[in-house]
Amino acid sequence: MPEPDTRRRERLDLSWETAEELAEWCVPLPVDAYGDAHRATAEPLPAAASQLARAAARFGRDLGEAGLLHVTGVLPPPTLPPTPGRPYVELRHPIGTEPLMLALGGLVGEVISFADWHGGDRVQNLYPLRAEAARQNASNAVYLEMHTETAFRPNTPDALILLCLRPDPGARTLVCDLHEVWDGLDPATRGALAEPAFAFHLPDGTSTEPKPVATPRGGRLRFNYADALCAVDERHRLPLRTLREGILARTVEITLRAGDLLFLDNLHLVHGRSGYGPRYDGTDRWLQRCLIRAAAERG
Repeated sequence: MPEPDTRRRERLDLSWETAEELAEWCVPLPVDAYGDAHRATAEPLPAAASQLARAAARFGRDLGEAGLLHVTGVLPPPTLPPTPGRPYVELRHPIGTEPLMLALGGLVGEVISFADWHGGDRVQNLYPLRAEAARQNASNAVYLEMHTETAFRPNTPDALILLCLRPDPGARTLVCDLHEVWDGLDPATRGALAEPAFAFHLPDGTSTEPKPVATPRGGRLRFNYADALCAVDERHRLPLRTLREGILARTVEITLRAGDLLFLDNLHLVHGRSGYGPRYDGTDRWLQRCLIRAAAERG
């Protein structure tokens, strides 16, 4: 696998002292990240986490060019329960890291949710479910195709944060910076990818409304992409295939450890996950996720 472009990747390793203070700060906070009764705002991070707060705020200011921020050293809850075997929308028990996720999301922008996705929860819990093992979603066990998060929605998030609560060494998070791929494309290919000629085929034999992969946004480009995209005509098939080949060539792997945080710029990164072998015995990989709208998009 190639090394990622270091201009768009930052790493921050938390000290043990900072991690302990964050864990102590999380425990007493009254926060409900689940359902319709959640609080609209999150508490500010403690002073000991000022370096993390500055990195998150800087990431939010740079969205469109922010890339990837990888933070290590967060302490998972010592009382983390077994990985559930049913969707978290049926449980909705705070485990203690929700205040941290919401506080970090608030520094990047505004944490958002979708009523038809994870029941509208602002903090989403992701782990393998046996019934969804072969589906294309974050609860599967097969290869999770490369994509921008919730591509082509009218309110597609601008960023997302992932926290690894329980790791699996066999599961590798896959990331590719589309700016790097775009820089290597010829003008004709770029022009074709900016045309509304890409859609998803639906089970009933119809297709979604064709959309462009690349669109202007605030002087930069916003990318919407998923491996399942199809070109609507012959002229756009080669540009889409060229883009896919570029993504394959520039995808990097990250094996998350417990306490790793990933901030992903959803304007220009695609991500996915390798297939792996869940056991469905309470010890499986468990992540939390927040979706974020850039501060400039608020209101």
